[in-house]
Amino acid sequence: MDPISAVGCAAAIINFVDFSCKLVKGSYDIYRSDSGEPAGYVDINTILRDLEDVTKGLRTNVRADSPHREFLIKLTSDCATVSAELTTLLEELKRKQGNKVWRSLEAKWHGIRKEGKLASVEQRLTSLRMQLLLRINLMVGYVGPPGPDECSLTGLQ
Repeated sequence: MDPISAVGCAAAIINFVDFSCKLVKGSYDIYRSDSGEPAGYVDINTILRDLEDVTKGLRTNVRADSPHREFLIKLTSDCATVSAELTTLLEELKRKQGNKVWRSLEAKWHGIRKEGKLASVEQRLTSLRMQLLLRINLMVGYVGPPGPDECSLTGLQ
């Protein structure tokens, strides 16, 4: 076997061993967990529930005269949509009922295959969270349009 082929074969073997180790370790973590999902997913679910509570409150408690109202309502709607998508994805990646060893291996396999999609949805949700924070900060500083005897920039008469 020529040196180039030997290096390619060794790289393939190392790649396979690395993938196998990830698969076995991940499925063992799922096997040991009470919820049937890796520990990181439990944290994501907690963040999702908190975000859903916040966005529900924001939809009903925004002042009608705020210029940020429409954008904030759209953001909360987008957050709800992406949160539902992420929740559905996480439910699909949970260990199913049945043979615990086999189902843990299956759950990790599906998790590896959907890592990219999961990261993409998490990134979209993080972006929406940042936009919500920015909008809320703008709303906190908003006091309304200036009155007839107020100067809009300096507060002087």
